[in-house]
Amino acid sequence: MNSVLVFVLGLAGGSFINALEWRLYRGKKTVWDRSQCIRCGHKLGVWDLIPVASFLALGGRCRYCRKKISWQYPAVELASGLGLYYLALNFPPDLFIWLAGIFLITVFIFVYDLKYLLIPHGAVFLGTVWALAGLRYFDGDFLTSVLSAALMFSFFFLPYYLSKGKWMGGGDSKLGLFLGLWLGWPLVLEGLLMAYVLGTVIGLALIFFKRATLKSKMPFGPFLIIGAWVAYMWGETILVWYENILLM
Repeated sequence: MNSVLVFVLGLAGGSFINALEWRLYRGKKTVWDRSQCIRCGHKLGVWDLIPVASFLALGGRCRYCRKKISWQYPAVELASGLGLYYLALNFPPDLFIWLAGIFLITVFIFVYDLKYLLIPHGAVFLGTVWALAGLRYFDGDFLTSVLSAALMFSFFFLPYYLSKGKWMGGGDSKLGLFLGLWLGWPLVLEGLLMAYVLGTVIGLALIFFKRATLKSKMPFGPFLIIGAWVAYMWGETILVWYENILLM
């Protein structure tokens, strides 16, 4: 598979994610409307929409109103491109296609939850269907994956239900269902542990630097997604490393 082409497609996917995130939250048409500057509303041309390159060429400012463009746009584009490039180098074509779909869906959920403290139901549903399709195609352990998904869903749904949404948002349980189907056992447990460790470390750092307080709301979806990908890519290596430490 041509890795350079995959990288370019990843950049385009990141650009689409940025546009979809902005439009979906505001209830705008997600496909047919032309892109526009979110500051001045001017319709953007082709040369304004080249992933990463347009941002650099314009000095990070809108061509028409000269107001700053958020670093989110090139960051998401570049992350998507590099992510697909890495997957293409490490997995065969059929598995790459499945993982590429999961990766782009999780990037979208990551950005959306980070910005709006919401996990879009449509993206989770699409991810769940895509995960099930992959399990069927690759003859995965369907029963184990379903049980892992049920475990993840219950783990987040119970505190959400008992606290009536005060302890945790309802979107995390649905995201857990999607990630549980994809990861299966025991990777789902590793991903969950990594998400909590990462969330605790970053949360304490934000409090220490006075960027947040104990009462501040923090999206947990991004931590779940990072934990899931770390578990999928390096979970077995980490587990062996941990076992070796215990046996020393």
